[in-house]
Amino acid sequence: MEIFRIVMTLTLFVAIFILVQTDRVERGQAMLGGAVLFLVLGWIFDFYVLQEAFEAIYFDSLALLFGMSLISNVLYRSGIFHDLAFKAVRYSQGNRLLILSLLILATYTASLCFNNLSVMVIVLPLTLVLCQSLAMPAAPLVAAELIASNLGGASTLVGDFPNMIIGSVARLHFDDFIGGMMVPCLVLLAVVLLHFQKYAAGAASKGLDMDAIHQALAQLSPHHAAAGRISVDPYLFKVGGWAFSLSLLGFFLAKPLGILPAMISVVAGVSMLLWGRVPKDDLFVAMSGGDLLFFLGLFVMVGGLQAAGVLEIFRAVIVTLGGNQSTTTLIVLMWLAGIVTPMFNAGPATALLIPVVKGMSSDFSGDAIWWALSLGVLAGSSATLSGATAGPVVASIMARYAREQPRDRPVVGDVLDFHSYLQWGIPISLLFLMLSTVYITLIAA
Repeated sequence: MEIFRIVMTLTLFVAIFILVQTDRVERGQAMLGGAVLFLVLGWIFDFYVLQEAFEAIYFDSLALLFGMSLISNVLYRSGIFHDLAFKAVRYSQGNRLLILSLLILATYTASLCFNNLSVMVIVLPLTLVLCQSLAMPAAPLVAAELIASNLGGASTLVGDFPNMIIGSVARLHFDDFIGGMMVPCLVLLAVVLLHFQKYAAGAASKGLDMDAIHQALAQLSPHHAAAGRISVDPYLFKVGGWAFSLSLLGFFLAKPLGILPAMISVVAGVSMLLWGRVPKDDLFVAMSGGDLLFFLGLFVMVGGLQAAGVLEIFRAVIVTLGGNQSTTTLIVLMWLAGIVTPMFNAGPATALLIPVVKGMSSDFSGDAIWWALSLGVLAGSSATLSGATAGPVVASIMARYAREQPRDRPVVGDVLDFHSYLQWGIPISLLFLMLSTVYITLIAA
């Protein structure tokens, strides 16, 4: 009976993800439907009950996603990110290497605290327009930005959802992630800059036609580019800026004050609902409603896998390959996360492995086991275009941009698809895993 439960639940889990990947069903609805099926199967075969499903939901993670999404939405609508990006481009004066470096660094910095998809939606239009103007291939730079966004998200508690899950389960705070993850991520960011600088080779432009760039940018981002300049809404910037600043301060003070970061995030999110002038029609998107439903259903499904005994197999594999050596076990965990993540995406892979890691964490001192998981997911999410949520969206925008260009205007390397991305993603992912292996070995010793 146990083998039957394992095969049945694992098959259902994989089938739901295949359905999600085909985009035939909205992913939040698909995961909620999968959660219901898991509960029905658990009731029929007596291995998973409603109380267990409720306990499998990481509400703290959902609370962090809710609050940070709303802050990100308000600041995005203010136009401040677009303004800063435009000024950075003007500062570059057409120098290819400087443009590449500035955009990668800006993407990393913004991703420290804001949703990766929101960051890429801001940076991408400017990147495409710039590359078109400088006859510079866009695909390598966009790939570098996607990887930098993953690095920024992995550096902090609130940068991406995998770390939100890890922080909630391990009761880690903002400063814990700064100390445990930011240093290795900065080293990996330097690797990305060195690896991609060759794509900026060529003579530096004498200057940029900022009016032409602005006109092109206005077509891609019309709400923030008008009347010859990038417009910033002072009210939204003030409200969003205060909410972000106070939240960040709260995250740093949460540990000494004994406050959960999720509570701070919820208060900030509710404040944005009250004063952020979020349009009613956009409310669901602003609070990442689709993602909230997706992960709610995912947590219930993962709880079902754990109840059926599937996750015990993962734990047994890690322990066996680790050979009862703590450092080796951590490295095996990290590489396993790096392999699983491209299959399921960063958030789902973390949710899948988190019960396994939680069950093993008592055997390890310190927080190295959590950093091993986070670094493995980071490497895996950078390996393929679909490893992170922003990847497929970015590819779609790039394809649309290429189609809309006049036939007499050449498009230089502006198409990014799953196969073309692999030439950058796989080598970077392997580099990340090898360097992270050194880091885990050092901190676990």
